[in-house]
Amino acid sequence: MEEFANNKPETMPKQAAPLSKQQEESGRPPRLSLWEIEYFFKCPVVGICLSYSEQRQLLKKAGIPVKRRSPFEIHEILVSGAEKKGRLSEKTDNLLNRKFGPEIAPLLDLDEKAFLERWEACFRMGEYAGAFWAAAARPGLSIKSRRQIFGTIHMAMHGNVEQSARLRRRLAFQEEQAGRMAAKAREAVTAKKSLQKEHVRLQQENSLLSKQLTSLERETEALRRNFTSLNQSRIHSELESANGAIREELSALSLRIVEKDAYTSKLVEENKRLSNELDQHRDLSNHYQKETHQLVKVLLEHNRCDAGCPSFDLCKRRVLIVGGLTKMEALYRQMIEDGGGIFEYHDGYMKNGLRNLESRLRRADIVLCPTNCNSHAACSLVKSLGKKHNKPVCILASSSLSAMAQALSGNAGVYASGN
Repeated sequence: MEEFANNKPETMPKQAAPLSKQQEESGRPPRLSLWEIEYFFKCPVVGICLSYSEQRQLLKKAGIPVKRRSPFEIHEILVSGAEKKGRLSEKTDNLLNRKFGPEIAPLLDLDEKAFLERWEACFRMGEYAGAFWAAAARPGLSIKSRRQIFGTIHMAMHGNVEQSARLRRRLAFQEEQAGRMAAKAREAVTAKKSLQKEHVRLQQENSLLSKQLTSLERETEALRRNFTSLNQSRIHSELESANGAIREELSALSLRIVEKDAYTSKLVEENKRLSNELDQHRDLSNHYQKETHQLVKVLLEHNRCDAGCPSFDLCKRRVLIVGGLTKMEALYRQMIEDGGGIFEYHDGYMKNGLRNLESRLRRADIVLCPTNCNSHAACSLVKSLGKKHNKPVCILASSSLSAMAQALSGNAGVYASGN
């Protein structure tokens, strides 16, 4: 940071911009133009105060082609152009003044102590682009204050790089899981369609057999009526023999119908089971999609990182999760272990007895218990055991990864052990 203590004379503004009529009336100090601010402020001012689309538009308006230029090249051209007064630097300065003019006007009227307090408040809230431009464009700011503001921005950019890499790894894992679930869902849909076709075919065959049975019953009834009108023993014998054959055929057909009915019932049950499984896959797929959208949103806003980010360090603490989605156990484990913790999991069912849960809870440093995947009795038992063994228990309303991360970073949940 020697550039703050050893500013070269040529990097300092030689002459302040003339006062406007409004500034003369209010006594407000003039704002420095972009080419007049300190050289070490120019790069972060362009990167923080101007969006990528605004940077591209500035080059186009200045007559500089932007086609096939990378974001870094566009940024580099703007920073280089800010070294001296010119068409590009003037357009950039005008855009900054239009964008942040009303916001920075009252900041320039503050004394240095009040200005620094306002800057720190804006940075904590994550809305600091205008305040940063005010700091860069404010004349007469002390070296200590400039060093403090630049250092804050510099370290925040380092933190954003690390957070962005972590979020990209988590996003890639989520996308892989979502792809697998989508493939399973497609397989389930294909199987369901095949079973539906088989079901329709069996219904048609069953209908045909029913018609044949009805026809045979009618023929049997006709034969019985004819039999009563015949008195000759030979004809009676022949008819009895034919009637016996018909009875056997009728019995065989009845047996086939019973077998078909049983097979149809079995297919109907299998169809219901597959439909339930498909619904479960869809629910889980929707859950992965929501988690992915949340991670994408955090990733896109990583330059606006503040104290609410789900970044934490568990320092080898043992985290016990009771309940939650069983199929997400691998994701819970990855989240805890990436944060430097030791992962333990209990599915929330009491079939293994109280002793198993109590043993795990005694070893844990932190206990997370989502209410949407646990019964009221299970949640009450976890709270009671937490108080008994003086363990912090965090009761969550959701079993999502974001809810877990917020609880571990200290932004959500209520610890039952202290109540």
